[in-house]
Amino acid sequence: MVSFLLISFALNLKKFALSKALRLTLVMLPTALFFGGMYLQSGSPVITVTAGIYHNPANHLESRIFEALTESVVDTHFINFSAYDTLDALIEDVRLGRIDSGYIFGPNIENARRGEFDGIITLVTSPRTVAAPITNEIVASAVLRANAEDITRDGLEAFFSGNADIEAFVAGQFEYYTDSDIFMTPDFTDQPGQAAHDPPNAVQLTASRVFHGIIGLTLLTLTLFAIPSFIEERSSGILSALSAYGKLGVYYVSLWAAFFAVMLAVGTAGLLAVTVSAPQLLAPLYVEAAALAAYAAVCSAIMTIAARLLSGAGLVQSLGMFLVLANIFFGGVLLNLAEVSPHFARLQLLFPLYWYIEAIISHIH
Repeated sequence: MVSFLLISFALNLKKFALSKALRLTLVMLPTALFFGGMYLQSGSPVITVTAGIYHNPANHLESRIFEALTESVVDTHFINFSAYDTLDALIEDVRLGRIDSGYIFGPNIENARRGEFDGIITLVTSPRTVAAPITNEIVASAVLRANAEDITRDGLEAFFSGNADIEAFVAGQFEYYTDSDIFMTPDFTDQPGQAAHDPPNAVQLTASRVFHGIIGLTLLTLTLFAIPSFIEERSSGILSALSAYGKLGVYYVSLWAAFFAVMLAVGTAGLLAVTVSAPQLLAPLYVEAAALAAYAAVCSAIMTIAARLLSGAGLVQSLGMFLVLANIFFGGVLLNLAEVSPHFARLQLLFPLYWYIEAIISHIH
């Protein structure tokens, strides 16, 4: 039985090794990750998000809000706010995915001076919008910052009417707050050695998600490619013979083990490329190894079960692209959807790729 297990394992491993898809993957995956890591190290962002702002530059309040927005993200290299002169151009760029979302300053924007924020800004999104929860917080913060002095002054004047010193007092306090950086404008640095002491920023975490997501999606794609060839074996009569001799279970164990070894080899090749080009995106070695092994084991189990139970390859071929796209959205490749919706958060739990990426992200420091 042991000798049959070893022979079957070797034959299945050879079958995988001769696959053009595997050989191509072993070349393209490390190459893409290596150059992607080098691009990241060059200081350019892996992902940038641009939100459009339609406002009236002649309006003093709207100009202050836009200035607060641009100042808050000036050094992030991740999120940008772009001014638009026409409403149609803004809506068109959102619709075509040229920008992530758009913000339209409405005629009631002056109400913000009195602390009334309902209906002052309209958000425009499209099916391609992914970062609105992040940019919404930045816009809300900019609106509050631009109006905080007016709201404070009006509030004090309501309690202490007739006091001529209130305006000067409030102006002096806010000037002091600005000089003291009490508004906590982020300061990003690229000085050597800084990354070793600071927690990872949003750019680094997103880049890590994308890089590990590419590895995970590659393993998933290989799994989908492998399933049809082993489904075809069931029609050859070999599996019936193995079943008659009581060795069918051993065969499937060897099939799982061979595919598991292939998954580990591909994943390790990808991680080595990231180690060379962008090591700051990786979790500790034991975490990377354990997460990759668990994910590879699950992919191998999916392949083995599908090869055993599915009657034809048509289902895999028809649903393959849908499964890949679903994993991109629900697998945590770009962000944890728990930040967007509790319903999406529950759906994520059904995707092994989500568990793989979150295991890494939770240990990056």
